[in-house]
Amino acid sequence: MVTEFDVQLYLVSQQDTWFFDHECELAADNINEMLHLINHYRSESDTLEQLEEAVRRTLFDWIEEPALIDLEFEEMDDYVKSVLKAVREQEEDWNE
Repeated sequence: MVTEFDVQLYLVSQQDTWFFDHECELAADNINEMLHLINHYRSESDTLEQLEEAVRRTLFDWIEEPALIDLEFEEMDDYVKSVLKAVREQEEDWNE
């Protein structure tokens, strides 16, 4: 397992989500939930770089698409699974 990956380093606060205006707390909670899901779904074969890329993509998407604040847990779960799958497939493509 990638022991050097610490999801705590990437968690956000309400101050980090100021661009969500009056929904800063919900935004921070949802973003952090997704980051915890990345940690939950990581596998033995994931590298630190892959996990950091999954975090980067997740945070970037939230900044670009504030409407993501409306996602339900199942949708966040599906999103994280799709991000991890894309990152893993990208790594496989680079290794071919």
